[in-house]
Amino acid sequence: MKSYHLDQDKLKEQKRNIILMYGITLVVLLVLNYFMNRGREVTTNTFLMLGLIVVMFAFFGWNALRQRQTIWDQYELIVDETGIKQTQPKSADIFLPRAEITATKESKFGMTLMVKEGQPVMGIPKLLKPADYEEIKETVTGWLRDVKPVVLDVKVIGDAQATQPLDEINVEPEEASEDQPVEAPEDQQPPEAPEA
Repeated sequence: MKSYHLDQDKLKEQKRNIILMYGITLVVLLVLNYFMNRGREVTTNTFLMLGLIVVMFAFFGWNALRQRQTIWDQYELIVDETGIKQTQPKSADIFLPRAEITATKESKFGMTLMVKEGQPVMGIPKLLKPADYEEIKETVTGWLRDVKPVVLDVKVIGDAQATQPLDEINVEPEEASEDQPVEAPEDQQPPEAPEA
């Protein structure tokens, strides 16, 4: 059994993208607001609206950063011989048995595991460390390549006759009687067509 977590280096990149997105959008809104109110008198309402915009973007940006950190802290992927278990925040744990995986589909975001009838069930993100992602990919590919038969819990029987009821032990199958002749099909000719 091996446990995998998201790559911390990729978290820094995600946080940078969030800060850039909210920061650039805030600057654009402030510039638009400046040009819309350029010829007008600056009032308390103008400052209140600008302050509200800044507070709103700061709050939503901080919330997005906090959610991203929670995902990185709580995401876990466990791979063992029985299958793959995925744990992530605000979502039920998923366990996908090895025998149910029928195919994989890879995209720029990662690998999707499919079950019967091509239904996607679980995603393996590329946000894992590259070596971990490749290891999981090789493991799943190996599972698909080396399909093992399902072994049921079976009891070994030492003496088969001891397990059969007494009336079934010496029963021989009935054979066709040699006294009865086999009927050969008669040669059948098609009926003659009526003359017109």
